[in-house]
Amino acid sequence: MPKIPTFTSEARPTAQAASVVSNIQIPLNETVAGALRPLGKAAEDYYIKEKEIETKVQAGELTADATVEVFNAASEAELKNTPQEGIDYFNEKFESIQNKYKAKAPNRNAGDLFNITFSSNKSVYVNNILKKTRTNLVTTRVNQVDQRVKSKIAAAVASGSKFEFDILAKSVEADYQGLVDDGIIGTKDLKLYKEKLPNLVEVAQVRKIATNNASQAFLILSDSKNFTTIKGEQRRKLISEFGTLAKQQADVTTSVLNQSIIEKSKKFMEKYGDNQKFGFSTEELEEFKTGNEEADNQIVTLNEKIVNKQFSFDTNFNTNTDVISKIASGEIKNTSTKFLLAGETEPKSILERAGDKTINNKDFKFLSNVIIRNNNDTFKKQDQQFLKYFENLTPLLQGNTFLNYFDKEYNAKASELRQTLHSRYLNGLAQGIQLNDLLSYTSENYIAKDIKNYLPKTSDLGSIIVEMAAENNNTIDGPPKVEGENAEQYLERIKNNQDIDVGDDPSAILDVDKNVQQVASVGDLILGKDRFLISNWNKYYQTDNSTINSLKARERLSRDYTVPNEAVSAIENAATNFAGDRGFSKETLIDYLTKIGQIETQYETKIQRGNNPEKENFYARSYWQIEVETAKDILKNSAPIFGNNFESTFSKKYKGEYKTAREGLLNLDNKDLVNLLEKDDTLAANIAAALIVTRFDIEKAWN
Repeated sequence: MPKIPTFTSEARPTAQAASVVSNIQIPLNETVAGALRPLGKAAEDYYIKEKEIETKVQAGELTADATVEVFNAASEAELKNTPQEGIDYFNEKFESIQNKYKAKAPNRNAGDLFNITFSSNKSVYVNNILKKTRTNLVTTRVNQVDQRVKSKIAAAVASGSKFEFDILAKSVEADYQGLVDDGIIGTKDLKLYKEKLPNLVEVAQVRKIATNNASQAFLILSDSKNFTTIKGEQRRKLISEFGTLAKQQADVTTSVLNQSIIEKSKKFMEKYGDNQKFGFSTEELEEFKTGNEEADNQIVTLNEKIVNKQFSFDTNFNTNTDVISKIASGEIKNTSTKFLLAGETEPKSILERAGDKTINNKDFKFLSNVIIRNNNDTFKKQDQQFLKYFENLTPLLQGNTFLNYFDKEYNAKASELRQTLHSRYLNGLAQGIQLNDLLSYTSENYIAKDIKNYLPKTSDLGSIIVEMAAENNNTIDGPPKVEGENAEQYLERIKNNQDIDVGDDPSAILDVDKNVQQVASVGDLILGKDRFLISNWNKYYQTDNSTINSLKARERLSRDYTVPNEAVSAIENAATNFAGDRGFSKETLIDYLTKIGQIETQYETKIQRGNNPEKENFYARSYWQIEVETAKDILKNSAPIFGNNFESTFSKKYKGEYKTAREGLLNLDNKDLVNLLEKDDTLAANIAAALIVTRFDIEKAWN
């Protein structure tokens, strides 16, 4: 690369004054005046040269600035459809730019030089514009013909007229011949265009199908026998396109249908609830038709329920909660969507559940709104926060666990509160109030300022029990309440017979049985006919023995539930193997095993969940929730009960190198035994049966 010269000054400022070095030399024999004559001429020439350079610099600066603008003008001109349009546009811009910068010239010389320099490049721009616009002209002409051909094909396909198809080929050929006449394409190109026509027609035909039904078009193209001119990559791309379009069409159709079903059924329920009608006539039902046969039939069935006075205005808070959960998960898209709840074998929709003591008219309106909002991503996120907030509020609403299960008003109050707070929540959002402000108890906009009005009181328990007893025609006249004693304390005391005083009258001893029977009546009201099973389970199986657990067990047994087939056969085997042990009959064991499965898992899972990751692999397993430690304890310490029937069932599978299946199971690693309890229902049921016959109170079992 060239080396840049450097200059080093040798002057010493302190020793020498600044000077200008010149090549002018004065001969010694000449006067100064004579000698300076050539200097004057040199200076004059230098001045002229300097001015020339200055003019070039000025003109160059103007040219550089103007070139930027003229380049942009040329680029715009190249986009015009015809050469004439391009040139006319450029000339106008060029002249404007030239005049603009010439006016900026500091003098005439600079301006003239700018003109010359600037104009010298014009021809280059013009030639490029002509080339580009001529190409554009051809492209435009070809595109016009292509568009005209496509329009003709589309018209023929749309009409389905044989006449239109008969004249199509000749008409299209004439259009392409026009390109030949213009010199744009040759005869070979014309032939190719004519050969492409059948393919263009078939593509138009299948696209017409896809417009109305992309799924149909997708299926048609999936068979290579259809539309044979569409091949290879073209067919693959169209199939992919129609697949995507089919989903979009389905989503739109489904969304519209869902909205229609929700709105129509909601309108039905609102008119029924507002007017307290006795049902709608056939003519009136027309107003609520959705166009979906399933949904319309469900509305008709609901109307029949109303006509026959079978519609209940009762509600079930827990059922509504489960429905909301399924809405939030996306399982329920409209009010006619069928779904299963815990313990159910036959799916039913919200429409079908309306009026069956779980979903009333107010619940229906609320759930409809929840579905509509859940189908919108923004509203869905908002409601997720509300529902999480209310879920955390539920324990406060339940108060004493007794009330949750036995207060008739609990369900109505709980449902009413949720619906009221949700309405306040939506109104607040509509007013532009921040979501967190609505859900924060410290905010002036808090939606639950009057929450105390909805909370139950433990003191209500006594009146609830008395009311239940009255309804069941039972007389509760046990020991009197102690002053200051609440209902829960009273119940606990009389269960333990702490207040029965026989005094000096021996005959009073006979009254003990009476009092016990009275207590049992209260137990029947609270725990039902399964009170002795629940008592045994709570004390010996669950080992917690808390009142809350007893009530939860009672509540689960009060539900409708179905035992899975694999559990049924497992229970049958276990009851057979242990029948007669300690006096437990096969029928009792079947009853106990069946109900314990419902209490423990509701037959929904075989794996216990917990909060300790280090121990989670050893949590209880099976429908009966058998702990591995419990299983090994029974296998080790209750060997006599594992008799021939047990060995006959499990010897081949689990005996291994040991004398008995019991020993083989006992010597398994905890992890292996846990896995067996989860996978082998029969083994788990047998261990549960062994636990029952070794630990349960047989006297209570007989009662």
